[in-house]
Amino acid sequence: WRGEMDTNEKIRMRTEYDLYYIENWSLLFDLRILFLTPIRLLNTENAY
Repeated sequence: WRGEMDTNEKIRMRTEYDLYYIENWSLLFDLRILFLTPIRLLNTENAY
């Protein structure tokens, strides 16, 4: 699940992030995402 998309801007940004990921994929990039995800989740101001 990737979260709610309630504005055109959010849809556009998600598409840009997806394209960036596709163009820059590597094992190191995935490991970085896995490492940073819990940190970002704990530090977000948008948490429910």
